[in-house]
Amino acid sequence: MQIQLLGQVRWGSVTCTCETKAREAEEEAKRNRDWLTLCHEFTSRDKLITKAALARETERAGSANAMKIAYNFVDTYTEWQREKPGLGLYFNGANGLGKTYILSGIYKSLMSKNVSAVFMTTYHMFQRFREVGKVDDYEYEKRLLKVLYGCDVLLLDDVGGEVPYDSRAEKLLDVINARSQKRPIIYSSNFTTEGLEQWMGSQGARIADRILENSITITLHGESLRGAINDRHHDWLAGRVKGLG
Repeated sequence: MQIQLLGQVRWGSVTCTCETKAREAEEEAKRNRDWLTLCHEFTSRDKLITKAALARETERAGSANAMKIAYNFVDTYTEWQREKPGLGLYFNGANGLGKTYILSGIYKSLMSKNVSAVFMTTYHMFQRFREVGKVDDYEYEKRLLKVLYGCDVLLLDDVGGEVPYDSRAEKLLDVINARSQKRPIIYSSNFTTEGLEQWMGSQGARIADRILENSITITLHGESLRGAINDRHHDWLAGRVKGLG
């Protein structure tokens, strides 16, 4: 291409439009890969149920509605966020009903769609903040907050499973407020929102209020799966040891 430069005609090469678009697409793809890698870094991978999978229907009593809702959230994620930006889910119920299984399934399904998701127990989240306080690592804190505030979907498992302190409650409230009506949080807890309000101390009412404002509560019922598994262990043992009552 001819270029007029300082009164003289010069010849220079320019990048064609297709090459520019290809380079921009490659750079965008790299940014997305780096972002997903960062989200994966902060995920509580040891707490994920690796075999978890969402199903449109389930025969398990007490969790059928929860599974259907979780499946719909992932299957229609784009439409869900367009119609109700930042609206998440609050799964609650007793131990052993499959709450962590459902959150693990949501996480795996979202990641398979390249949606940036982070699965983290609240205990793990508070430990991360505690690590920041110990070493005064600004860069680490910046990455942690970037992930907690900015990932597309944050999955917080076992909310209320840790001993509450005011400082912890304030950190949780900060995360909820930063994502409010923008990016959803999926919770699991043994507590109803009323129970969580009492458990979380001075910030409990504000936390429960924000959760109710930004999520749909789903209560799971039924027999603990762990109890059913233990019953099968007993049946197996009775087959080996004759005469057990």
